[in-house]
Amino acid sequence: MRWKERKGLRKKVASERIKELLKLSEINKNDEILSRNSIKTAVAISRRHKIRIPYRFKRKYCKKCFIFFIPNETVRIRIGKGKITFTCLKCGNIKRIPYIKEKKIKKENK
Repeated sequence: MRWKERKGLRKKVASERIKELLKLSEINKNDEILSRNSIKTAVAISRRHKIRIPYRFKRKYCKKCFIFFIPNETVRIRIGKGKITFTCLKCGNIKRIPYIKEKKIKKENK
């Protein structure tokens, strides 16, 4: 196998491993250490192989302290002024996500 062929294969295996690790962290969200370590490992793999973390998993953990978000336990969620605000209760990191696109999609589906 040549370098380019192996690179594609490595990226495919790495993306599958990232998804498995993030699902594992979601399953074990009450075990803080296991969840945090699996998220850290998934992020490290994505950086090493230059792969984006899937959209549905990106909103489920803190980018600063790698803790899985559990509403009212590890994260405070507020909605207002066209954005959703996630505040991590462990480190205080704030993540703001606009929801204008979601409103448009919901409107188009009606």
